[in-house]
Amino acid sequence: MTVCRATSTLALFALLTIPSLSGAQAVGGAEKARPVAGDPGMSTMVVLEEPQFRVLRDYAEPGATRRMHRHADATWHVLTLVTGQLQLTVEGEPPVDVTQGQVLKLKGGVNHTFKNTGTATATIVEVFGKAPAAAAPIAGLTITPLLHASVQVEGDGKVIQIDPWSRGDLSRAKPADLILVTDDPVHHLDPSAINQLRKPGAPVLVPVASHAKFPDGTPIANGETKRVAGITVEAIPAYDIKPGEPSHPKGKANGYLVTLAGKRIYVAGVTECVPEVRALRNIDIAFVPMNIPLERMTPAAAAECVNLFAPKAVYVYHYDQGWAANGKATPKIDTTLDAFRGALGRGVEFRPGEWYPR
Repeated sequence: MTVCRATSTLALFALLTIPSLSGAQAVGGAEKARPVAGDPGMSTMVVLEEPQFRVLRDYAEPGATRRMHRHADATWHVLTLVTGQLQLTVEGEPPVDVTQGQVLKLKGGVNHTFKNTGTATATIVEVFGKAPAAAAPIAGLTITPLLHASVQVEGDGKVIQIDPWSRGDLSRAKPADLILVTDDPVHHLDPSAINQLRKPGAPVLVPVASHAKFPDGTPIANGETKRVAGITVEAIPAYDIKPGEPSHPKGKANGYLVTLAGKRIYVAGVTECVPEVRALRNIDIAFVPMNIPLERMTPAAAAECVNLFAPKAVYVYHYDQGWAANGKATPKIDTTLDAFRGALGRGVEFRPGEWYPR
C-alpha cells in the first residue's frame, strides 16, 4: 500500500469530483448516495463511469464500518479521504490510520475494510482502473500471441506460425501451413518447435544467414518476395542503426510482410526504424519490437516509428528481454507499454497481447 499527501495529481483528480467542501462535514451529493446493504451508516454513489476507470464516492457516519469487500474487476485502486478520519485494513496487512487529505494506492481487486474513527461523517473517493476492452476481431483473421516473438496468425483457412519457441505452451498452437523465422537465436529459430508444429511438407522460410542452422528450410533474402502455401511473403530488412553488441547487422535477419485474408500484416522481427520500415505503407496489422538492448527501440522510438508508417493496428511484442533471458519479468515492464501506447498517434489502434506468463 502506498500513501501520499493530497497535493498529488490523484488527489487533485479526486477533489475535482467533489462539488463543495465545508470543513469535515459531508459534501454536496450525499443525498444521492444509496445505503450499503449490511453496513449501517455507510452509503455510496457512482460519480463517473468511464471505459478506463470508475469513480465512487462513499460516506461513512461516525463509527460506521464498511465490511471486508473487494472490487474484483479493478486493475488498480486509489482511495482518497476527502474529509474525516478512517482506519483502513487491507487483508493480510496491519490496520492503517488515514487522515483527511491522504491518498492511498491499493492493489487492484484487493480485499479491504474501513471504519470511521472520527466524530464527523467521512467522505471517501475511490477510483478504480478497468482492464482494456477486448479488441474487436480483425475481419478474416485470428491473431494468437504465444510467447515473446512467437505468434500464430490464421486466415483463409491457413495457419502461419512465426518464430515458434518450445519454451512456450505449444498446446495452444495449431499445426502450421507456413512457418516464418526472422533470425537465428533459439527464441526465433527453434528446430524442436518447428518440427512439432509443421504440417507435413509445410514450407519454412528462414533468412539466408540462418539456413545452415535449419537446412530443411527455404532461404529468403532481404527484399525478396515468395509465394508459398498460397501466401505472398516479402522479406523486409531487419537490422540495427545504433552500433554495439548484441548486434543485428543488415542482411542477417528478416521482417516479413504477409498478405493473408486480404490484409497486409507486417512482422518486424528485431529491428530499429530503418528506411525500409519507414517506407512501409498500407499496413493493416504490425508487430513491432521494443526495449531492445542498448536502448534501441525505446517506447518513444518504437511509437515514433509506428506513427511514421501508420498501420491500422499495432501489437508490441519482443519487449521483455529479461523474461526471454531468465524467465523473470523485467521490473516495471508494463510502464514501457503504457509509454508506448501514450505516444501513439491518432488513427493507430493499440492491441494488447499476452506475450508472457503472468
